[in-house]
Amino acid sequence: MRFSALGDVVQTLPILSMLREGFPAAKIGWAIDTELAPAIEGHPALNYIHRCSRRSWSRGLSNPAKWAGVNREFRAFVDEVRAVGYDVAIDAQGLFKTALLPYLAGIKRRIGYRHGREFSTLFYNERYLYRDEYFDPAVSHIEHMAALARSIGAGEVRQTIEPPLVTKESRQLVSQLLEGAFHSEAPIVAMAPATQWVSKLWPEEHWSALLQQLLSETDLNVIVQGSATDATFGERILSGFSKDQLQGRVCNLFGKLPIPEMYALYERVHAAVGSDSAPLHIAGAMRVPVLVGLYGPTGYRRTPPIGSAYIKLFSTEGELPCQPCHKRTCPLGTTECMKRIRPEEVFRALLDGLQREGIAFAHRRAVIVQ
Repeated sequence: MRFSALGDVVQTLPILSMLREGFPAAKIGWAIDTELAPAIEGHPALNYIHRCSRRSWSRGLSNPAKWAGVNREFRAFVDEVRAVGYDVAIDAQGLFKTALLPYLAGIKRRIGYRHGREFSTLFYNERYLYRDEYFDPAVSHIEHMAALARSIGAGEVRQTIEPPLVTKESRQLVSQLLEGAFHSEAPIVAMAPATQWVSKLWPEEHWSALLQQLLSETDLNVIVQGSATDATFGERILSGFSKDQLQGRVCNLFGKLPIPEMYALYERVHAAVGSDSAPLHIAGAMRVPVLVGLYGPTGYRRTPPIGSAYIKLFSTEGELPCQPCHKRTCPLGTTECMKRIRPEEVFRALLDGLQREGIAFAHRRAVIVQ
């Protein structure tokens, strides 16, 4: 069980496969925020998806006239989970909101973390991993979740992700979005510049410098993508380029990719670069051959993407005493940890990865083929 956020949901998918392999005949369900349900719909390991309208309920609670309706919907949600008759609940998120549901649904065996965030441990009857273990920057969070699954007899976790099934409709929409976008059949690099955490933002000028190198020194095609709310961020990155520079080389998909279509897009991409956010982890889940991650406030060893053949993660961890801080906004107001990652280093990593994976592209006037 994990309600949010999208990147964390994608990182939990290996645990889902781990449970299905360990218990092939079990009924497996997932409680998740309604808007994120498309991230797991159609997954072959799932029997049930329990959609939680948590955000609309929160808005409803601000209006006394809606309290009765919210109460009915919440009770129906709990009753839906109870009706399945689950024997065990695993809380992979470890917060009050995720710990409360199994308790209210009457699930007898409730497993979670010992760290005690938001009093979540009060609702478990089995607890694993103390706070220092859980927040150890040298241990992948996937291993933390796997420890909970192993407590009920599941085997070892794989370092790959089995994503949900990508639908024909999603592939068709992506094909329509990309139709005529590029003048050549050169490989595609996807850039995901925006994040929900301000502290994770790589400076706009760094993104522009990286794009400049890709356009001027290679024949690679480029996609920039993100949510509609972040579209202005993408526009600012592209604003320093002329129409001639972008035409036939760069496709702006900000605000055009619902979650299923994001999975479908990364089926077609040869390389991806982004900070520790959902697109980076989706790219790994879809086994994009080359993956370059930019890590600042979060630890690159704790939340790395998995699945791709070539993964290069940039981090200044160890250079700054405050890192990793795990803060949404930089406590020092500098975001120095992200600024120190240089665009020319990222550019070289992308090219090195493509070359190592045998993906042909033109670099200046030479064609590189592995």
